[in-house]
Amino acid sequence: MKKTVEVSPQDARGKKRKKPALALAAGLVFLVLLGVGGWVYVDGLAYKTVRVEAGVTVTASDFLKRPDKDAVFAEGSQPFDIAVPGIYQVIVKSGLFAHKCTLVIEDTIAPKATAVTVQRKVGEACQAECFVKQVEDATSVTVTYGVEPDFEKDGSQQVQVILTDRGGNQATLEAELYLVRLEEDVTVEAGEGPPALDQFVKTAREASFLTRIKEIDYGKVGDYEILLDVNGEIYQTTLHVTDTVPPRIEVQDLEAFALSPRRAEEFVTESEDATGLVFSFGREPDLSCIGAQEVEIIATDQGGNETSRKALLTLKEDRKAPVIRGAVNLHYFTGEGISYRKHVLVEDNSGDQIPLEVDTSKVDLYTEGVYPVTYRARDLAGNETSVTVKLTVGHRMYTQEELYDLADAVVEEILVPDMELEEKTRAIYNYVRSHVSFIGHSEKGDWIRAAYEGLTDGKGDCYVYACTMKVLLTRAGITNMDIAKIPTRTEHYWNLVDLGEGWFHVDATPRKDHVSIFLWTDKELMSYSTRNYNSHNYDHALYPEVN
Repeated sequence: MKKTVEVSPQDARGKKRKKPALALAAGLVFLVLLGVGGWVYVDGLAYKTVRVEAGVTVTASDFLKRPDKDAVFAEGSQPFDIAVPGIYQVIVKSGLFAHKCTLVIEDTIAPKATAVTVQRKVGEACQAECFVKQVEDATSVTVTYGVEPDFEKDGSQQVQVILTDRGGNQATLEAELYLVRLEEDVTVEAGEGPPALDQFVKTAREASFLTRIKEIDYGKVGDYEILLDVNGEIYQTTLHVTDTVPPRIEVQDLEAFALSPRRAEEFVTESEDATGLVFSFGREPDLSCIGAQEVEIIATDQGGNETSRKALLTLKEDRKAPVIRGAVNLHYFTGEGISYRKHVLVEDNSGDQIPLEVDTSKVDLYTEGVYPVTYRARDLAGNETSVTVKLTVGHRMYTQEELYDLADAVVEEILVPDMELEEKTRAIYNYVRSHVSFIGHSEKGDWIRAAYEGLTDGKGDCYVYACTMKVLLTRAGITNMDIAKIPTRTEHYWNLVDLGEGWFHVDATPRKDHVSIFLWTDKELMSYSTRNYNSHNYDHALYPEVN
């Protein structure tokens, strides 16, 4: 059975109007007064019949022997579609006169179109209009096969399609159908590597992979989307990586202590498979049973294939306590951090990971003294051991000499001899800003300790920043002085420096607005302080006059 499809017509061909054919020769004018609607029907002023080619524009004036641009189709005229051939009765009104006329729309020109090559997969049918484009005709066009192609035959076929318009005019076109034979699914065994292109594409002029097929993990079972370019068109197929080969394993007998947990892979000495393996027991061994028992070891690959082997598990009683190593007497200085477990290990003859307990219940890190710290370890068999050490808590003594040695090393690293005083001050300021992290609080009153913490711990509050600046400025030979905010709900500390031209403010503490307070005059600092809730308000009488 032939398949037909309606094709929408183009607009009028060429828009060139045909000259109306005169159906009756001009003769005497006969006036007939009908008295209908006030109109006078007149013969002789209009053409009785007008024939036009489908698609051209038709106006009421075309029916008059003398053109009238104001002429219209009157009420009662039969509606017509210029793209539909047929005979239509119309009434043309021109002034006070009405004319009954016949419009004949004809389609005498065959349709035109461009033939195109169609590519499909074998078994994928398509309709006849797929083989044409740019169809031109004033009326609608139906496209049918001359002989329907064989959609099950791969390769190239010549296809004849027939275009038929509403006037019965026909045009015949020759086109090409190319049927590609593809495999929708390709399966490879895990471990074999990428399949060849011809496993996917059986019939094609040109073909290539768009998917990076070599990058697929062929040691992992799964389905992968594969994109192919076949004769310039993209197709999708599926690659199945399967594992149908059971794994190979070798096992050994095992001796261990009772109650210690066992894993199936401990029995495996060799294993081989294209995909990953999971080892399990056929039945969990009885870990409390002293003596020998048979266990089944099962290896399962990603394809669900299983291989099992049997081995002996011999359990013996564990009577030896764990050993605690690295537990030594400790020293702690208030304010520092402490790690009780550092360098302390537990060893056990079972090979199990034995938890270490640390009893610090009698320790007071805020009060000087000597306190006991007890380490305990207990294995699964219940064997237990403990070690008690002494923790000495004291206050660290910071000496000026020790602090100066630290500061001298920093000064030597960041300064060079030919630097000007301002350059040295800037280098010190930048060092403190980049090497000290801000924390909310530190101990006040001991500037040596604060500076030491700034240089060694690299963290502190404004007091640590100011004291660290102080020691580095001093060791660099730069005149400086501490300065403090008038106490309110908060405290703040910074520095004064004299580079030979009077005193300036320097504040290394980072601020939320990221401002850099470096060699500021008193006017600049007070203006900033006023805008920031008196952040740097100080008693001017206690300090030298600042520029």
